[in-house]
Amino acid sequence: MTTKSSKEEVGLDKSHFIPEHQQYAQRLTALEKRRAQADHPHKGGERIGHKAHKIKWYRYFTSGERVAKLVCLFGGGLLLALYVISPLSKIKQIQVVGNNELSAGQVEKATQIHPGRYIWGVYADRNALSQSAHKNNPQVKSIRVRVTGPQAVKITVQENPVVGLVEIKQRDYDVLANGQLQVAKSDKSKITYQGFGKNRTVLRKTAVQIGKVKPVIRNGISAIAYRPTKISPRRLVIYMRDGNTVYADYKTVGKKLAYYPGIAATMKDPGVVDLQVGAYSYSYGSHDK
Repeated sequence: MTTKSSKEEVGLDKSHFIPEHQQYAQRLTALEKRRAQADHPHKGGERIGHKAHKIKWYRYFTSGERVAKLVCLFGGGLLLALYVISPLSKIKQIQVVGNNELSAGQVEKATQIHPGRYIWGVYADRNALSQSAHKNNPQVKSIRVRVTGPQAVKITVQENPVVGLVEIKQRDYDVLANGQLQVAKSDKSKITYQGFGKNRTVLRKTAVQIGKVKPVIRNGISAIAYRPTKISPRRLVIYMRDGNTVYADYKTVGKKLAYYPGIAATMKDPGVVDLQVGAYSYSYGSHDK
């Protein structure tokens, strides 16, 4: 009985001891792993340290980039402000293009763009300057201002050319291509307009049409008279410098006069070129006028 009981106790003690031994072994293994990590800390902490290093440099770089942008922004603004108030922003060179009848001086006077004026003010007011230039000189139809350098501008002009001369109330006026009138200059080689004194609307429409005619043809006109008839209430009689006379309609004369050089070249003697309806010609005295 004693022996059996002892065996049972030993068996119980052994079965009870085995789990504790395994637990001890597990604890020992865990301690060895911890000791190994303590002896070689770089193996476990390398990635964390590397990430922290990257974050540090990224923050430094982005903050430096922001500072650089702010410096460039404020620095550029300061330089611009200094340029605006300095003599370096005053105009020294003006180039005028597109003018035929107007001189560069006349364009500068009309636009009020002159050396010594601040270039930034001219550029900011360029649209208003175009309108004021037309008011100051009706021959200036429009202008376009472009800055070509720190102290240089380019003015491109579109003109309202003078298409003739008209006498109204014993005073001579230049007739512009847009139908406006201005006090005439002392140039007697211009086209003279006759019979328009009480027909300003017809004069304006005629001037607009003549403004469409090529200069080489327009320069060959000596005078234009408004001579309406019952059959042709819009008839113009145009006296050419080559001795011919042209009949035309004031609503279509700008287009029809383009045929005149070709017709005149076929005429053996001076005569009449009728452009009112169609286009044909005849010599003086050979047709019942």
